[in-house]
Amino acid sequence: MMKKQMKRLAGCFLALVLILGLTACGGQKLDQNPGQAKAPAPGVEVTQQTKDPAQKDPAQKDFDVDTTKDSEQDFSKYEEQQVPVSDGSQSGKDKFATDPVPEGQQMPVEPEDVEVDKQQAFTCYVTISCATILNNMDRLEEGKEILVPSDGVLFARQPVTFYAGESVFDVLKRITTDNRIHMESRFTPAYNSAYICGIGNLYEFDCGPESGWMYCVNGWYPNYGVSRYVLQDQDEVQFNYTCDLGRDLGGSWQGA
Repeated sequence: MMKKQMKRLAGCFLALVLILGLTACGGQKLDQNPGQAKAPAPGVEVTQQTKDPAQKDPAQKDFDVDTTKDSEQDFSKYEEQQVPVSDGSQSGKDKFATDPVPEGQQMPVEPEDVEVDKQQAFTCYVTISCATILNNMDRLEEGKEILVPSDGVLFARQPVTFYAGESVFDVLKRITTDNRIHMESRFTPAYNSAYICGIGNLYEFDCGPESGWMYCVNGWYPNYGVSRYVLQDQDEVQFNYTCDLGRDLGGSWQGA
């Protein structure tokens, strides 16, 4: 009997402690959702609120490149400046880095602008020579002595038929092909022309650092490439090897 009374007293005591604890905490309930924002109490001003990263601000707009204005900055100074083609009457180089053509000499043309007319045939005279090497055999690349003729002439002056609109390069290709003479060239976009690398297996730099092939028309060494010189009837054409940037030929290193 005594044990039952003791158990009842202990139960009443625990209940009393629990009631006193709830009263001390103000009767607040435990927050069952700690991550959820609580509504502010009436009359209390909210000074700071944590935003949900996934929630967008209605005032913030996505960047749309199609709706932005064009920049007002002037970029024209960075654009490539095309120098007009010289007509020989003004100073400065043309867009293919050609110096002004001397008065009385033939102006260059662009190969893509010329049409060949095989109904009109003309004659020019062509010579290919490496005679300057004879005075510089000590500078010639070893093993190439056998390639140099005793008189230095690889192709003696001969009349050659060409057609209206053909260039010096067109004729050179025909001569070397028909006569089984080695010839190697490459196209140089900066000059809009072919460049002669070697004839008869004699190449640029084979006879010193200032050696290579040059072409001459009617005694003038043009300052533009062989593909840009359109032949005229009775032209005298020479391909000469230089060992001194053309100074040993009475010209200068230019368009070959």
